[in-house]
Amino acid sequence: MTDRNRRVATLLSGCAMAVAATLTAAEAQAQEPRRGESVFERPRPDYDPLGVRAGGFLVFPRIELGEAYNDNIFADDDDEEDDFITVVRPEVDVESNWGRHALNLRTGAEAGFYLDNEDENFLDGFALLDGRLDVVRETFIFGGLGWRHRHEDRGSPDDVAGEEPTEYDMYSANLGAFRGRGRISARLDGNVDHFDFHDVDAAGGGEIDQDDRDRVQYLLTGRVGYEYLPDTEAFVRVSGRMRNYEEVDENGLDRDSVGYAAVIGTDLDFTGKVSGEVFVGYQHTTYDNEELNDIDGLAAGGSLLWNITGLTSLRGFLEVSTEETTQANASGYLATRLGASVEHELLRNVLLGAGLTVGRDDYEGIDREDDIFTGLLSARYLINRNFYAGAEFTHRTRNSDTADEFSQNVILFRVGAQL
Repeated sequence: MTDRNRRVATLLSGCAMAVAATLTAAEAQAQEPRRGESVFERPRPDYDPLGVRAGGFLVFPRIELGEAYNDNIFADDDDEEDDFITVVRPEVDVESNWGRHALNLRTGAEAGFYLDNEDENFLDGFALLDGRLDVVRETFIFGGLGWRHRHEDRGSPDDVAGEEPTEYDMYSANLGAFRGRGRISARLDGNVDHFDFHDVDAAGGGEIDQDDRDRVQYLLTGRVGYEYLPDTEAFVRVSGRMRNYEEVDENGLDRDSVGYAAVIGTDLDFTGKVSGEVFVGYQHTTYDNEELNDIDGLAAGGSLLWNITGLTSLRGFLEVSTEETTQANASGYLATRLGASVEHELLRNVLLGAGLTVGRDDYEGIDREDDIFTGLLSARYLINRNFYAGAEFTHRTRNSDTADEFSQNVILFRVGAQL
């Protein structure tokens, strides 16, 4: 049996084991989720990891091993190539267990190994530190530091089609404060993100310089809310953003920009079973280079959680945002996403999920619109508090005014261990 056939057999047998486990597990016992908490999010005392106590901290180590099949690894509509990918994902979460204040650390990595296309192998990693300082009742200061090393998805419209995937580092810092007084609350957040893209070998020889994608982004957001009903707050949120690129791009364009957004919105809470928020407003981005068109328009979004029963939750969301791009002569694009998902507890330790997202990316300065479609099916089997297994199927399609279109299907089976 060849390696490819052996991996197919392993993937199918893994899925079969998950189905068998589903059919033999004990019947589910309905338990009402808490307010604002979905079926997947609620505690499961019989299956949640206990962690390892270390002084005033709890340590939660976890490792996952997965096998995936991708029928179009390069997200190419003309020359589709499939492959199997072995994925290893270790993670460690450290959470403080104090009466006041908080300090948390989350770190981990994800390594992917392709069977036939070794140049596509990747090693991602992250380390995130956050904390909270409680000053007085309903008043606290919070902040954090973060580092992420990632690779750019081949389906990204900004992929440079290098010999290997583009890698980049993202360094982040944030600091903010919250103050509540009676029915009025106020919050101020400051964020700084630094993106450092790595050069990559070109497919035909030489090197692709990506220093013109390096940038620092500053974001300051203020929010004032008023609780007009119990657990329901109306709010006004204003944000200002500045992006500074370290170099002009390959076309000699300076992509530095400043922008702002102002929205009004409200929390939603109906009978404890429906919760979320909605907001609407205006956003505008101005670019330093006069050849790049300004972007302005609707700023809107929202999320909704409906716990239909103690076993089923339905989610919905809408997002409208201004995103960066390296497409020639385009200043950026307005990204709109609309989606829904369902979570269902089939049995006490068997969780099923399905989701659908549709979207449109409308580029400013060039004649390009992309229509995005993503579908997801998932199953998770909680063997006990230390072991679990799962399976996922993901479909992605992008239709575009350009030739940059593709359709992709990914099947993934995973097993995990945790303490």
